[in-house]
Amino acid sequence: MELSRLLDELTLAANRVGIAVRMEAFDPHLSDARNPRGGLCTVLGRRVILVDANASLPDRIATVAAALARVDLESVFLPPIVRATIGAHARGARPPAPAPAPAPAPGEPVRLPTRHGKRGKASTLLPLARTKWRDS
Repeated sequence: MELSRLLDELTLAANRVGIAVRMEAFDPHLSDARNPRGGLCTVLGRRVILVDANASLPDRIATVAAALARVDLESVFLPPIVRATIGAHARGARPPAPAPAPAPAPGEPVRLPTRHGKRGKASTLLPLARTKWRDS
């Protein structure tokens, strides 16, 4: 399948699930050839995939496919190449960052992370010195 046709199919799939795809020329200081920008967002309550119109065709395809990888497409028929493209970008996407651990209450001991030394033994990091700062 031609790349332009693949982009059209991805755009059609987004439209089927109620997501508009907008090709906009981004500010060159925000997006460049090494670091294209864009993706799924919500604008005035509607889901939209924003794509840099100045990006190369493979980058535009990657932006739309990565955005669609975050959407439930089980009920939509997609050609196998389109589903495979979305799946490839779903596997390449970073998993969501874990939620930070809650801070301990004042006065409670802090569990320190362990790291493995050169010989494979776990060592505990040194605790931070507890000091009181005085304003002079």
